[in-house]
Amino acid sequence: MNDELPLQSQEENHRTKALLRLTMACNEKCPFCNVPVEDYEVRTPPLSDLEALIDQWTEAGEQTLTISGGEPTLYKKKLLSLVERAKAGGMHFIEVQTNATLIDEEFAQALRHSGVTSAFVSLLSHIPELHDELAGMEGAFDLCLRGIDALLDNQIRVALNPVTATQTQECIGDYVHFVAKRLPRVRSVSLSAVQPHGRAAHNLHLLPDYNVLREVLPEAMDIAKAHNIELLNPYCGLPLCVGWSDDLEHCVEVFEAERGGFNTPGLRNLGNKTQGEACTRCVLRTRCGGAWHAYWDVRAGSGLKAPQTLLFPWDEQEAKSPIPSLTIIQDEDGTSDLNHPKLEGAETPNVWLWCRTLQKEKVRSLLSTRCTDIALDTTPSAFLQDRDTLKAVRQLARDVSGWQPQHRILIWIAFRAENLAEVRLLEKAGSLAFALGASGVRLLGNSPAMAGVVHSVVAASGKKDCSFTPSYVDWPTKD
Repeated sequence: MNDELPLQSQEENHRTKALLRLTMACNEKCPFCNVPVEDYEVRTPPLSDLEALIDQWTEAGEQTLTISGGEPTLYKKKLLSLVERAKAGGMHFIEVQTNATLIDEEFAQALRHSGVTSAFVSLLSHIPELHDELAGMEGAFDLCLRGIDALLDNQIRVALNPVTATQTQECIGDYVHFVAKRLPRVRSVSLSAVQPHGRAAHNLHLLPDYNVLREVLPEAMDIAKAHNIELLNPYCGLPLCVGWSDDLEHCVEVFEAERGGFNTPGLRNLGNKTQGEACTRCVLRTRCGGAWHAYWDVRAGSGLKAPQTLLFPWDEQEAKSPIPSLTIIQDEDGTSDLNHPKLEGAETPNVWLWCRTLQKEKVRSLLSTRCTDIALDTTPSAFLQDRDTLKAVRQLARDVSGWQPQHRILIWIAFRAENLAEVRLLEKAGSLAFALGASGVRLLGNSPAMAGVVHSVVAASGKKDCSFTPSYVDWPTKD
């Protein structure tokens, strides 16, 4: 049999699909399940409600659908009926998320005939005992392999989903080896990881160590590349700094961020992540939601470290950054329109507006652009006296305060102090900047007088982002 599946069963991207949960019931009892049946009052919605959702999506022009659970194959007739309805409505890619234990040759044929093009199968480990332990079901490993074989034999594309736990975190490379040898027709593995939600919140010993995963992932990626297996980092996978910073093209959050962000109908996991202190100056902040809220509480962000620190427009090494940024320079007098054409089509993770002043009536126009960071380059005296700029900084900070962290525009303020009079105003200007909502303050200068006050200014900022740079790039002059 051909190892390659027909092209019509494959998608060209990995954006999140419309998600339909057929039932929350499941025949397995995974101790890490983040959507356990016991959390749902209505375990299986009426068929009419599910049909209405599919009709809504097809009328909106959706082309892809994921039917999940629980375990959707518990209700075989209902599943087949919903797939047929989605296909008749124009959906070309229909995926079933399943543990595959209830799929035999006959049912796999029926799934293919109804319109299923792919299956997302939770093969949790290549070691039978570990798979059964994590599935909470004896004999699950053999049944899962039987189901995978049946799906592949019926030309249904299979992607595997090993939910990495403490027991399996050091075996990712061996897992990929197993897939290459035992399941050579499988070309995609989605590396989910246990998240501290649902049942896992009561079994935190299952939560993998991000420090370990950062070390083992590169080897697994090399093995996958050697066998032409695609490894994916899904939304329920890992922060980009945990092994993925050199392979952004296979990270779902990056796809979403670059194409408009989390607007797929049915997606219900918004707001579950946040960024911490380690993330604020990460060059990939705008492409990553950070870590689960509970991970910061349980592990205090252990293992999270920026793979590349954000470089400011006044940093001399900015041009040598492995991950480039775009800097748009405002006119010296600050009168230019903030709706710069480059702010609309920018594709770099960081898009800077480097400016001398801000105007409240114009700054809100940045919210609909690709601008990610503002570099306000000024002096302490000018900042303290410029009421328009002070109002604009406060307004922008308020506008983005409720946004997801990766979508916020951050404000960084550089104070240039080249004489004693300016140095004496630094502490007052810095404190005011943080009070208005600035993300960080940089003190720029070469004057010997700076040394006497820098430590007090940094100390006054507490744990906030504040530093002294004794040399800097001069404000650029335009041709």
